[in-house]
Amino acid sequence: MFKVPKVIRQAIFHHKSGTCAFCLLPATERTVPICAQCKTELPWTTGPGETVGELSAFYYESPISEYILAGKTGKQLDKLKILADLLAENLTPRIQKPPQAIIPIPLHHARLRSRGFNQAIELVRPLAHQLNIPLLNHAIARNRDTREQKTLRAVQRAANMQYAFTINQTIPYQHVALFDDVLTTGATCKTLRDQLLLNGIKTVEIWCCATTKQ
Repeated sequence: MFKVPKVIRQAIFHHKSGTCAFCLLPATERTVPICAQCKTELPWTTGPGETVGELSAFYYESPISEYILAGKTGKQLDKLKILADLLAENLTPRIQKPPQAIIPIPLHHARLRSRGFNQAIELVRPLAHQLNIPLLNHAIARNRDTREQKTLRAVQRAANMQYAFTINQTIPYQHVALFDDVLTTGATCKTLRDQLLLNGIKTVEIWCCATTKQ
């Protein structure tokens, strides 16, 4: 499965219209620039997450990991758009009971200003459109620019997320889904989920583009 990193790097930086975004051969899909073989070989997930209420389109493996990083740190929004369209195509039929709204995990204002966009919003936008449900982009504020959870121990993760979020507005729904680009430890989403449950929302699911294998 995608054993030639050089091909991935070339595709990320030299993708042209009409070619597959992952191998540069002619694209065969009508809605997403990808060939049939690459689409089959992507690291798709097939069932629910490790915990009830968790859902992910991909495992965080090559080439998905490279594309997410290129989109976030390289500001290549076209790469995020490709992943977003693939995500929507994969998850839409797997969602049995859609939530009433999706809440993208917010960035701290300093990081949002530096990056210029929130990758979680860009990745989930087509899925929200397919499901015909609203995105609540301003319902939650991030108070602190927290450290990456994967570098911390369990106790440190809890401390890292303490007081990290503020609910800005009344959320008039009883069933929502949180969405993040990558789910590693899950501490960020679970902290916010618990906060929303304490505020009266009955069901909070956790969705993401990619998840690490446990």
